[in-house]
Amino acid sequence: MKPTLQRTSSRSGSLFLLPWLIGVAVLVFAPLMFAWVLSFVEWDGSSQQHLSWVGSQHYCELLLGDAESPRGPIASPSSSASDQQADPMFYKAMRNSVTFSLFAVPLSLFSAFALAMLLNAPLRGIAWFRSLFYMPHVLGGVATVLIWSWVLNPAFGPLNSIIQTAYDVIDPVVRLFHKSGTAAWPLPGWLMSKTWCKPAVVLIHVWTTGGAVFIFLAALQRVDPDTHLAAHLDGANAWQRLRLITLPQLTPAILFNLITGLVASMQSFNYAYLLYNRAQEDGLLFVSLQIYRTAFEPPYRLGYASAMACILFVLLLGVSLFAFWSRRIWVHYES
Repeated sequence: MKPTLQRTSSRSGSLFLLPWLIGVAVLVFAPLMFAWVLSFVEWDGSSQQHLSWVGSQHYCELLLGDAESPRGPIASPSSSASDQQADPMFYKAMRNSVTFSLFAVPLSLFSAFALAMLLNAPLRGIAWFRSLFYMPHVLGGVATVLIWSWVLNPAFGPLNSIIQTAYDVIDPVVRLFHKSGTAAWPLPGWLMSKTWCKPAVVLIHVWTTGGAVFIFLAALQRVDPDTHLAAHLDGANAWQRLRLITLPQLTPAILFNLITGLVASMQSFNYAYLLYNRAQEDGLLFVSLQIYRTAFEPPYRLGYASAMACILFVLLLGVSLFAFWSRRIWVHYES
């Protein structure tokens, strides 16, 4: 290729990339910088007259506790420098988000991989099954979450009705070992219980794992079947072929789904906002919901909420960088 043609092709490629670069700059980097600057000010969002520079005071209040900070989520009229602590609601929200992610992400990866293995089978009409399993990912939204709130209702939801029917079926067998049978077995409280609210949202999250399924499916279809055939002829069983041939070639897809799933679960907002109630005792108070409440509910502390968002961003950035660093140990790329 001649140098002139190379320069023309490079300029054409840059022009095609320009709309995407502008979109990223305007919709991602600009709000990120604005939130970072806003984390150093105290502002209720109403007018510039209520804007005041506080420096790192919000971060001290969040992480260390600052008795001189303006009254907010952790301050009270009786608080003093001796008993002032870091924001307990922020730490509770962070614990809830981390706990949710620790269960939701691995279960989503496992279920997505299992479904991808099933959908990779050469069966007639397999395209219809692939569309069926991808549909929850497309339909995931407010309406779907509200439908799940009905399904998981402990009083009249169909899921508890199915569990109660199963109790009734096995009750005669249980009575052989215990007189009370299944009558003493409690039904899950789901979204009306502090204990069961997190398993409920984990179940909803795993149900919408269609995107990860198709990423695994695309990676599975790149695995050379001749390699499996050669290993089978050498005496390798199905588990050995899966562990030594298939999984190493899927590690790039596992890394991608792991990082995107972790970031999405830590930023989860719909579940917490739509399914939150007092019976959960803040069991679904995720970080995103706490940020929203701090910013858009009285006393409207936009700077304090921005500091929370920046801390969450730094945390997710650190976890993502660690995952990228660890890929040299367990991720295998072609040649």
